[in-house]
Amino acid sequence: MNSIMLSPHSQHKTLKSLTLKFHSCSKYLDDTPPDWFTFDIWMEAAKQRNLEKLNIYYLLGIPLVPTIFSCKTLVVLRLTGINVATMFRCSVDLPVLKALYLSDVCFKHMEDFMKLLSGCPKLLDLKTRDVMATTGITTGGCFKPLSKLLHADIGLFEVPLRAVSNVEFLTLTKQWMWESLLDEETNSYYKGYPVFENLTILRLIWYDCDIILEWEYVVVTMLQNCPKLQDLCMSKWWDLTNSKDKDDWEYPDHVPECVSSHLTTCSLLDYHAVEADFRFVTYILQNAKLLQVMEIHYSKNRNSMERPQFIEDLSSYPRISPVCELSIIPR
Repeated sequence: MNSIMLSPHSQHKTLKSLTLKFHSCSKYLDDTPPDWFTFDIWMEAAKQRNLEKLNIYYLLGIPLVPTIFSCKTLVVLRLTGINVATMFRCSVDLPVLKALYLSDVCFKHMEDFMKLLSGCPKLLDLKTRDVMATTGITTGGCFKPLSKLLHADIGLFEVPLRAVSNVEFLTLTKQWMWESLLDEETNSYYKGYPVFENLTILRLIWYDCDIILEWEYVVVTMLQNCPKLQDLCMSKWWDLTNSKDKDDWEYPDHVPECVSSHLTTCSLLDYHAVEADFRFVTYILQNAKLLQVMEIHYSKNRNSMERPQFIEDLSSYPRISPVCELSIIPR
């Protein structure tokens, strides 16, 4: 690696892309200064060669030195399986970064992650999965929306929703029941629902959710706060036998603008033949005037709490849109 990164013959050549994959990292499991020093030299050499795309996978044993976050030519950054060293004394300057993908990345503090996002003024595409901090989930300080961001695929409690309020395409995933572990201030910091003025495509993915009412609140709130929404896809997985708050789906006091005037596609990827899901689907069919496609995916292996009529009655249910095609798909 040294011969590639530090060769005198290549120091003046632009380095378009660099990918580092550490599948076997026994050499780097020793926290001796030379290992840290060598990796830092590689990153500095890459910066000097106007690096545009950087991928680092499973940097075991070496916390990533955050000096790479001041690479002025970097356009795409992908980090997977990384611990980031403290950013207390480091600045972030990624003036042309357009795509940031983080998976299984641990920062010292959530403020460090917020600092990274704040230093990406041209960011267009953001994806996070299992981004965390050694100090746990805490507020990350004052944060402004990423004004250029178009596409975000984030986990709940990883990025404040107001930070991605300008996007056109949003995927929001919830994997764990964090709320019971967090104070009200922290919950509000991440889940304060802004108005998504530009959002046209929304994906909601909820895992291990045992509170149906909480899911319904999220759906209703997002419909009310996304006035231009055209395409809605929802996935939810829970055990009905253990679910709490099995109240019927709450209709909004008024039909949200997106439902009545913009929604053309709606998909429910884990429909349960229960009252709550039936009422939601029929609400959309009754009120979405421009709806063209409604897809319902359900499991043929029904839970004991499900009723066959909540599947059978969908096909004949009246639709306000004359062009709506309803597909009921077993799996």
